[in-house]
Amino acid sequence: MNKVITLQPSEWIIMEKLWESNPKTIMQLYHELEEEPGWSKSTVNTLLGRMVKKQIIFYKEGTKAKQYYPNVERDDVAIAETESLLERVYKGSVSMMLSTLIRNNNLNDEDIKELYQILGEAVDQND
Repeated sequence: MNKVITLQPSEWIIMEKLWESNPKTIMQLYHELEEEPGWSKSTVNTLLGRMVKKQIIFYKEGTKAKQYYPNVERDDVAIAETESLLERVYKGSVSMMLSTLIRNNNLNDEDIKELYQILGEAVDQND
């Protein structure tokens, strides 16, 4: 898929289950989601139908039930969501986002060390 996909919070929940392991039937998903977040079978069914229409997931007919699979990669969705957030909130500026995180003390020492490592690797790639 080449189009940009952004997921609703409820779609993220289902996708996390499918990315974790697939395929899954509606009943498997329902049993995983009935306690947390507390969805009914009809809610799960409705969401699956919408997600198939959006081409986020697809299914194959199983012997007893449809088998659902992710149709998008987690990394691709994460990149699209991150780019959308950057554009909407920070006008595309990564440095503005990091500055906000640092000013609000949202980065611990481990986060900062990891950022140094990531930035070092990025510099190495650009050389």
